[in-house]
Amino acid sequence: MRKVGQAFADARAEAGLTQVEVARLSGVHQSCVSRLEQGNGNATVAMMEAVANALGCRLDVRLLFPAPPHSSHK
Repeated sequence: MRKVGQAFADARAEAGLTQVEVARLSGVHQSCVSRLEQGNGNATVAMMEAVANALGCRLDVRLLFPAPPHSSHK
């Protein structure tokens, strides 16, 4: 989740938006945007999609099998 969170934080910075602005545009509470960017909490796909849309991004979810040997379950 840390890599996902960093990707959202980077996209927000690139868009020049604050977390408050992303929250307003996405309909997701600012504290949820913060937790998402920090890689904390249990973000739903719907929430991530709403935030991505607010950032002008597309959410692309992929499962890769088999998992690389260095991957963790976090």
